[in-house]
Amino acid sequence: MIDHTRHIGIYNAGYIGVCLIGAGGIGALTSITLGKMGINQLWIFDNDVVDEENIATQFHHVSDIGLSKVDAVRSNTRQFSGLTANTSNQRVTETHTLPVVDIYISAVDSIASRQEIWKSVKSVSHLAEGKRMWYLDARMGAEVFEMFAVNLNDHTWYDSGIFSASDNDMPDLPCTSKATIYTSCIAAGQIGVAVRRIITGLQQPGFLQHHILKNHLSFLEI
Repeated sequence: MIDHTRHIGIYNAGYIGVCLIGAGGIGALTSITLGKMGINQLWIFDNDVVDEENIATQFHHVSDIGLSKVDAVRSNTRQFSGLTANTSNQRVTETHTLPVVDIYISAVDSIASRQEIWKSVKSVSHLAEGKRMWYLDARMGAEVFEMFAVNLNDHTWYDSGIFSASDNDMPDLPCTSKATIYTSCIAAGQIGVAVRRIITGLQQPGFLQHHILKNHLSFLEI
């Protein structure tokens, strides 16, 4: 049993359920962060496998190469935090029925996937009317982290943006310049503090952007 007394006076995450969609650059470290924060109900979805090129920029062991990412992340999260996550080696589509939880986190790398995930999250949120629920759309470039924090009781502003976006709008970076481990670490930390703010009622809907190299952080409250 993990001792959480060092942060229990700051937040208590023991009653919060989280659904994490994506177990790669952002998701692998976020899962461990959530486990160490005291989350005791975690679901992880991803249909990818750990490849050799993932090792330098994602929190996987060399020995994880060839494993499904959800199996690798489940094992790492259990070893680092004691939390045993529920996992599904599936890609989430708009027809996928997700578990009813307090916080949904999208940590995928395409607009098309985010659109399908968002449709699935919205359909589930209708089943839990009156429950305080949040959606964090986390995005990462080589040295930029972005996150939309969406209160599921008031999400029209996010609707208009996500469905008008396209993968063609994404910057065309060379394949050797798409990820760094320090941005993955910062992404997990930003998500962790957003979860803390949600737990304590401090989170506001809006858009966070962090230019890592320039050390510039901004938040646009909606």
